[in-house]
Amino acid sequence: MTRTTEKQDGEQLLPELFQSLKLGPMTVSNRMAMAGMSAGIKTDSNGDIDPQMIAYLVERARGEPGMITIGASRVIPVNYRSSHGIDLFRDSSIPSLKRMTAAVHEFETRIGIQLWDGGGTEGTNLEGLMSPSGLSSNVRTAKGDTTSRQLGSPNRAMTLDDIAKAVQYFAAGAVRAAEGGFNYVEIHAGHGYLISNFLTPLFNRRTDEYGGSFENRTRFLLEIVAAVRNAVGQTIAVGLKYNGNDFLGDQGWTIEESCRLAPLAAAAGADFITITAGLVGTPQLTIPPMYEPQGCYTDLAAAVRPHSPVPIGTIGRIKSPEMARDLIAAGKADFVCFGRGTIADPDIFGKTRRGALKDIRPCLADCRGCIDEHLHRHVGGGDTCCVVNPRMSRELECVDVEGSAKDRAQKVVVVGGGLAGMEAARMSAFLGHKVTLFERRQQLGGQMLLAREIPGRREIGDILPWYERQLDKFCVDVRLGTIADEAALRALEPDVVFIASGSLPSIPQNLIEMVLEADGTDIVLLDDLIEDQLPVGQSVVVVGGDQNGMVVADYLAQRGAQVTVAEPGHHFGHKLAAHDRWYLLNRLNDKQVRRIKNVRSMGFTPDGGTMLETGDGSVTLPKADSIVFASERKSDRSLVEVAERLGARVIVVGDARDASSENSGTIFANIANAYDNARQLSVLEKRRP
Repeated sequence: MTRTTEKQDGEQLLPELFQSLKLGPMTVSNRMAMAGMSAGIKTDSNGDIDPQMIAYLVERARGEPGMITIGASRVIPVNYRSSHGIDLFRDSSIPSLKRMTAAVHEFETRIGIQLWDGGGTEGTNLEGLMSPSGLSSNVRTAKGDTTSRQLGSPNRAMTLDDIAKAVQYFAAGAVRAAEGGFNYVEIHAGHGYLISNFLTPLFNRRTDEYGGSFENRTRFLLEIVAAVRNAVGQTIAVGLKYNGNDFLGDQGWTIEESCRLAPLAAAAGADFITITAGLVGTPQLTIPPMYEPQGCYTDLAAAVRPHSPVPIGTIGRIKSPEMARDLIAAGKADFVCFGRGTIADPDIFGKTRRGALKDIRPCLADCRGCIDEHLHRHVGGGDTCCVVNPRMSRELECVDVEGSAKDRAQKVVVVGGGLAGMEAARMSAFLGHKVTLFERRQQLGGQMLLAREIPGRREIGDILPWYERQLDKFCVDVRLGTIADEAALRALEPDVVFIASGSLPSIPQNLIEMVLEADGTDIVLLDDLIEDQLPVGQSVVVVGGDQNGMVVADYLAQRGAQVTVAEPGHHFGHKLAAHDRWYLLNRLNDKQVRRIKNVRSMGFTPDGGTMLETGDGSVTLPKADSIVFASERKSDRSLVEVAERLGARVIVVGDARDASSENSGTIFANIANAYDNARQLSVLEKRRP
């Protein structure tokens, strides 16, 4: 498809991003790329590309980034199929690949695919793993830590024959990619996968020509690059992705070695290189949550670029087009890869092109929706979701048209200006309904106003200005500092009332007697603690070790308190994404926060100490200055009956609907619940008498 030649606003605002770039035999129209991710990959029982995946890609291709890369696609044969993987070892995959690439080629965008094998990464091969030395790619497991999460996958060391066959499998996969209509391939040599295993001394303990020295550890990678180049010639471009740093010191692949490798990879046939970072089990993960700064791995690409004769791409928590522009302008990279930012807002490239930068829905790096739902919360992998974009992986099913309900618009009232309320209001107004939103505070945001006060989590509040702009854009009547009582609701004669009044912290029933007996120990509720910045003293017990208790423990420890977390369940931070929890646990460990699980009851000793009864016996703590309750919350549905008396259709969303079940009380759950309910308004009949 030929795009208009008239310059768009974004091209004038950020001209550096819209320069063309030659990558071997391929030229791309701009410096923005959609990073290779497993997100969005979906195939049917025959291994063919599912129409949903095509819809996912087309929606992002409309903004015409220079490149779109399909993530980790298997090249070494296995005897099973995964609905979240593409098999590049089967000729039968080619026809559906052609359909997918043809759909993307309707736009001025080049599409590529990663050539990949999981190596020693547990969970990537149901038939058993194959790696240079038969070791897990989990750093803690490879170091002998028996407490690390292990799946028990068999893992064998590769023979020389295995290595030779693997090289040819990568080459054959590249040929199939070319036949499938791809403009380029990207050889994935990072993140602890197969090729990365050879580069990392901790995982590669071979004593032959593929282990030991830099030359030997890079041999496998360079043989693959050369074989792929030889197999595809100049018909498509050949890219390479590898870690700039493993963050393991002498046991890992280092930035110095990354700089040495770049010219060798180019000589072997690589047309461009993308620099990434991290392994499973290192302090800095491959998919970093909000605790890492935006652009956290861009300095690695900047270090490699002066040594590389081919263009260098960068990645790592880049969600801002302005940051991408600055990286190009500063010479830190030749192109910039956006990953989770394209999940959060499928039109991120289009909005950048149009100059609508403030309209881009920001990724919060919360990780609960994307990597967590995809890998950690579903056996065998689930569809990638998104905390802020409830349409992710449902692009084919959820086709929303602005103003589609305008001819049958209803009067909609939303009670509560937290995430669920704002999403219900936004989506209702987007469809064309007349919406009024009541918020008792002088500011929108609800619990997010408190959540963003937690150390390292300020970015979680980035979604609030976006929502405020959307509500203004779609003409929602926002009434701040206003109580939604019966008189206020009746005056509006609503057809629909969304109850999004949230939840309130509460004291567990079995601990009420203990609270009544407290003498000299302050009893504090979580919301009051943060909102009013209450003093708590030096010794604090936090009751509840899920997401709220864990982050407030960090908050209190940051203020200098000695903190103990008492959790009734078997796990800490269960509602947090695994990557988010990993960073938070490391922070709590550094601050010496004590965690006690399986707490059945609590009480006071005669001298004022705190007694915890656990499944393993009693634990006595010194006298606490404060006990903070951060576990149970009760849904606030006080206005449900009032709204029902008006004859309106009443829809309860967010925490007001459910604040206690396993999957409730999260950003992810509340936005998705409000969105799903609001988009149904276009098919609901009015219920007013």
